[in-house]
Amino acid sequence: MFKAKRKKIILLIALCFILFFLVVAYFSDMDFKNVLKGDFFKRIKNVSDKKDTTEKSRVKKLDLKLVKNSYHEFVLTKEGANLYRKDNNEYIVDSVIHGSVELALDSSYEIVDKYYKIKDLDVYVPYDMVQSIERLSLLSGEYKYYKNYILFNENVNLKEKAKLYVDNDNYFEVSGGSYPIIVKDEERYGIEYLNRLVYVYKEDIIEIVPHENTNSSFAKTIGVLNYHYTVSSNNENGELDECQQEICITDTLFDKHISYLKENGFYAASLRDLELFIDGKIQLPEHTTVITIDDGWYVSRSITILEKYQMLGTLFLIGSLASPEAYRSDYLEIHSHTWDMHTIGQCPSSIGRGGILCLDENTVLEDLRKSRESLNQTTYFCYPFYDYNNRAIELLKRAGFTMALAGSERKVKVGQDKFTVPRYVIVNYTTMSEFISYVS
Repeated sequence: MFKAKRKKIILLIALCFILFFLVVAYFSDMDFKNVLKGDFFKRIKNVSDKKDTTEKSRVKKLDLKLVKNSYHEFVLTKEGANLYRKDNNEYIVDSVIHGSVELALDSSYEIVDKYYKIKDLDVYVPYDMVQSIERLSLLSGEYKYYKNYILFNENVNLKEKAKLYVDNDNYFEVSGGSYPIIVKDEERYGIEYLNRLVYVYKEDIIEIVPHENTNSSFAKTIGVLNYHYTVSSNNENGELDECQQEICITDTLFDKHISYLKENGFYAASLRDLELFIDGKIQLPEHTTVITIDDGWYVSRSITILEKYQMLGTLFLIGSLASPEAYRSDYLEIHSHTWDMHTIGQCPSSIGRGGILCLDENTVLEDLRKSRESLNQTTYFCYPFYDYNNRAIELLKRAGFTMALAGSERKVKVGQDKFTVPRYVIVNYTTMSEFISYVS
């Protein structure tokens, strides 16, 4: 009986194996012979490999989606980021960033891997080496306006691992190269890299060589214009009745002047541009002028016209008169006209007008400190009533100013004394021919 039972068990097991192979053969569209050959197990392996490939593709797509979702128009590089150039679809290190720098990315670039393209350049940065920022920091001085400068016909040839400074703490490290000179400073040169002005120190320069970078003419002298009050030619709000001085001009006249400058291709320079020009550190376009406005009364119409023609002006503001916020514009810089030393009678008439000429040193220095503090530590000054003396100049220097403007009715040239910068005063009887002579 035991033997009969064992036979039944063996038969049952055999039937189960046969049934298993038949089912497998049916569902794998293979005959029994092929199953026995092991082709089934090969197919199982192929299916598994396909699943692995599909999974890898899915992961790759997810990574690309992450790169795209991480995109932002403006970014700040992380410590240790490299910038790359493409060579036969291979990414080659272009420069190493020490510290952090802000970059604008190319929004039209189709992202195909982990790199973002930098705006207007064939240069790339890894997506995981940047973090988003709301906007680029506001630039000032030559960093903002350097594209208007005329290149020198000289290049700097750089050493390997030359440092190109964005500021005192952050710089690019590049593998040599030759770059046109934009700014000549005592111990460094300004050049363009990645659409920005950077500085390289002499220690990283192999040599300076002649190179024909431009044939554009540059200014030998610059006429600085001085305006005061711009009022409505239609006597709106009774402005013509109220403003009776010769320095009160109409918006029609101011518009005519700025329109002439715009139509004739003039560059309206900043005070930083003017200072660099005087020092011989930059070359400005042949048609360059500087537009200045004194005091702070009746300025709104001037600002509107400057904005209309997209020409830069400079307001010398009496600090106690109003907050600089009242005059904010992309086309207006604001610098010091003292905090509260613009009053006739503060000094004896034999000395001159304006408290900077005679008030005690502590009073003057405190006034200048307060003015600078309210204007982002400006280093540019305008004398009240155009009056100055040696004492005033010395106090300005002690207070941290580097340049001061007066009257004097002549053009500015390279090497000009920076504390007696002349200007042409515009009055309501200035003729158009006179105005043209000032800027020509």
